[in-house]
Amino acid sequence: MQTGIEVGNYSSGLYGLPHMGEVIADYRSRKGWKSQEAFAIVCGVDRQTVAYWERKEYLADMDRRIFIAKMLKVPPALLGLTWLSMADQEKTANYAQTFQQMARLSDENLYTLYEDILSFAYTSTDKYSPSATYRFYKHQQELKKLVQAAPEVEKESWEDLLSRYYQLSMFMEQHHNHDPIALTYGNEAVDLATDINDARLLSAALYRRARMHIIQNRLEQASTDIIYAQKQAKHASKQLRGSIYLLGAEIQAHYAEQDATLKKQCHKWQELATNILYKENLEDDGTFIYFDLYAVHHERAKMLTRFALFHATDNELVEQLKHPDTRADKGILHEAHGALSASRSHLDAHSFTKEMYLSITEARMYLLAREFEESARTAKHALRLAQKAHSNQGRSDVEKIYAMLNAVAKDNPYISNLGVELGIFG
Repeated sequence: MQTGIEVGNYSSGLYGLPHMGEVIADYRSRKGWKSQEAFAIVCGVDRQTVAYWERKEYLADMDRRIFIAKMLKVPPALLGLTWLSMADQEKTANYAQTFQQMARLSDENLYTLYEDILSFAYTSTDKYSPSATYRFYKHQQELKKLVQAAPEVEKESWEDLLSRYYQLSMFMEQHHNHDPIALTYGNEAVDLATDINDARLLSAALYRRARMHIIQNRLEQASTDIIYAQKQAKHASKQLRGSIYLLGAEIQAHYAEQDATLKKQCHKWQELATNILYKENLEDDGTFIYFDLYAVHHERAKMLTRFALFHATDNELVEQLKHPDTRADKGILHEAHGALSASRSHLDAHSFTKEMYLSITEARMYLLAREFEESARTAKHALRLAQKAHSNQGRSDVEKIYAMLNAVAKDNPYISNLGVELGIFG
């Protein structure tokens, strides 16, 4: 999907936004005002004022940002604005009128601009921060009203876009441990995709809701969703189909202890995903589902970790680890470590969330291997990454690892230190 917001062109600013000064300078040039002096004359200010705007990472004056956005036709999201803040406040009660007014505010298509907001939200390195989540929620509320006001002939396209907004909101809320809200958004995303009878959109919504069910420990619901997503997969893009295979293997591995056929099927899904990645020509499909070597190797590491010392739940794992003679399969665990190392070699720079997930998986591997001190150290690293990524979900995952470590090696000082980092004493 091509978007009008070229996020990669700008440095990072504050609150998950791009550097506002760079945005202003770029759009000034696009409008044909090549010098700061010329733009200053147009705005009725001196050149030093324009130079000040273009130096600032973030302009605190909202009225000034609104003025600049209107002058330069800057997509509001780039300046930390919503469309409602751009609209005439006296007319916002009549949303059909507001819809027309907002369309006049830009030379670009309004639908495309809301796609741009979605693209910017997905690619922001700070998308799980409370401020970014709140801004996205406000845009989503605007979009919901636009869907209601859209002409019937355009409504399905707008509902498609709203379903994609709900899919991202689901994970934003999940990272803040707002389980009921995340579930509501997941259900709304699936319901919209079902109502407009779009198999491509439905497979993406089901995939994401299945992943959310796993996080919230609803294994049966996750299994139901991923099976349905697999039936829709023939309509999905190649990278979405590969991601569905990977998640299917992760979910069904929970049921494979005494089922050699199912275990073989899990490995087959992993192979199918790998073949798509290596043999198919993958193009951007607009889903923002990141299917790459990082994902393939990480999912394989998670599946092998479960098979190395089979457990369907954390409680089952703890009960096995309490018996000193119970040991994980060294060969499978070695394979898992190799897969994790391969995944780490393909990790994007500055991706705190992905590195956090890898560290959580690694801490669980050390736990299975009874290397409790190393597990605690790695979990502490994951906790720091969770803090950088604003992920309460990541913190919860670390708390689960601490609870297991504490149950099997309570007196270990490294485990106690992890507890202190978590604010758990005694």
